[in-house]
Amino acid sequence: MWVIFFTIFYLFKCTDASNNTFVFTPKMAQACKEHICKDGYTYKTIYRVDNEELKEIRKDSDMAFEMHLGIQAMSNGHILLSSTERPGYSDPVYEIVVGGGGNRFTELRRHLKRDGKVSVKTQNILSTFEMRGFYIKISQEGLVEFGKEGEILPILSYNDVSPLEIKYFSFAAWSGVEAKFLYDCPIPISGGGEIPASSTEIDQQISMSDRLKRDILLYKLPWIPPSPTMNVRLGIKVTSVKYNAFSSKLVTGISGVISWTDDSMAWYPAKYNGTKRLKFRQGQIWHPKFHVFNSNDQDILEGRNSELITMESSGEATFHFQTRVLTWCYYYGVSKWPSDEYDCSIVIQPWEVHDKITINIMEPYDNKMQIFSDMDATVRNEWETSTNQLVITPTTWDSVYLPNDNLTHQSDRLIIKLSLRRSATPYNIVFYTPLLVLVMFVLLSFWSEPLTMSRVWYFAGCSIIVCMGLCYIDYLIPCHNMPSILVLYTVVLGGVLLALLIQVLLITTTMEKICNSDTMQRVFTGRIFRFIFCLPAYKVLVNGSYIIQEDEEPTSTRGSDVEEMESETQRTYCDKRELAEVIDRVMFIVYSITFAVMLADHF
Repeated sequence: MWVIFFTIFYLFKCTDASNNTFVFTPKMAQACKEHICKDGYTYKTIYRVDNEELKEIRKDSDMAFEMHLGIQAMSNGHILLSSTERPGYSDPVYEIVVGGGGNRFTELRRHLKRDGKVSVKTQNILSTFEMRGFYIKISQEGLVEFGKEGEILPILSYNDVSPLEIKYFSFAAWSGVEAKFLYDCPIPISGGGEIPASSTEIDQQISMSDRLKRDILLYKLPWIPPSPTMNVRLGIKVTSVKYNAFSSKLVTGISGVISWTDDSMAWYPAKYNGTKRLKFRQGQIWHPKFHVFNSNDQDILEGRNSELITMESSGEATFHFQTRVLTWCYYYGVSKWPSDEYDCSIVIQPWEVHDKITINIMEPYDNKMQIFSDMDATVRNEWETSTNQLVITPTTWDSVYLPNDNLTHQSDRLIIKLSLRRSATPYNIVFYTPLLVLVMFVLLSFWSEPLTMSRVWYFAGCSIIVCMGLCYIDYLIPCHNMPSILVLYTVVLGGVLLALLIQVLLITTTMEKICNSDTMQRVFTGRIFRFIFCLPAYKVLVNGSYIIQEDEEPTSTRGSDVEEMESETQRTYCDKRELAEVIDRVMFIVYSITFAVMLADHF
């Protein structure tokens, strides 16, 4: 039991040995210089080693180079030692990676980013909160040592048969890692005392454009506008529109051009070798930021393209971007889907509340808008779009939009009004062709043989087909409003069911009794009634049967007429059939007018 306990304790102490590190106190750090790396794995700033310092080191020992430094980082503290000012990948160097691989190992390399000579596992050798001390020693014989400050044994050592003469050094980190280095710390010497270390930063060889950028960006904060009130020209072009009627969301592709003037960034081109134009990344200088007020989210209106900001020598800046906006566009009531129309709005306002921005609309024929016209091609789809833009002042906005009376927001807002109309030719073919065919056959059925079961089965089949279509149409038609095409199909279904009901009633014996009633006989024997409904001449009851009564008087005697009428008693007609014909003609007229009016109102 005790053996296991001491074994665990020994392993714990061995594991924890890497945490026995030297930490710089604030007083110690004041004797050193500071370097902060934010540019990733790039040795951007180069320092030249003081030759007098090397001479003092060589007097007391065989040490050719010695450096004491501190590192504070999450991982990946990179140290470069070279004999040339800006070494390339083929030049021999000493590169020490401290806490590489997520703060798990330390490695010595003989060339930039390759040719590792010694690698040691060093878990959590660096700290995000502590400035931990290290040393680098290179002897005259070529022994390279890297270790923790205060410890005799180095972390790693490498015997180089052809040692380098160290004249320059630099620091770097990793992408997304910010590292802080302390360098030029005092060097302890044998017998006590310290030698102050010093180095010189080498001026970078930069182009005239970079020198100009450095001069105009000096002491300039990118988040502060150049003046209390900024006059911004904003040009918006709608490149694509897609409306989702199910979710009431409008997806709009827009491209914009923003132009403003910053007098503090103007320069004289002749002073900088005739440079008239500069390019800046977003975030280097101030630029107006906007967002969509009625968007599905409340993020900044950022471009999908990472374009640069163009700055002229006069201080006029231009920024072009392309993005996609998701906004709400509600419509309730009866719509003419699929030939539906919508009126939507996009409200664009500045993101920063403390910025006071006056917006001026940039017209399409403006030179800046025409420059990007080829890049901002309009995408054609099923929606025909017309746009209108206007600027609303803060006073007008506060009076129009009462629920958000924000007096601190004193910037203008750009309103983009969009009128959408669907080009629904395929939809019309799919939905209206069956409807028109169904209506046509229903109307033609009123001119077929009445009082037959075939018409009953036809109306029943039409009802079943329409009902089956209505059961699955909800996957295609938005249900939060009432499309008029759904009303059309419902009316047609109701008309077919009504015709089916009347057809069944006409076949029953009850309708035959109604037809034989005196009232119906008087109506059906009326000449005007028969003329209106195109019925043959009315019938007269003779010997229990109805015969045709001619309009003209016969020339023969009355006795001969009676004999003739009695001889033609076989020309009988059924009143129920005539009633069915009258109802068919009435329904044909009513259905034709109803369907025609509804179709005309829909289109």
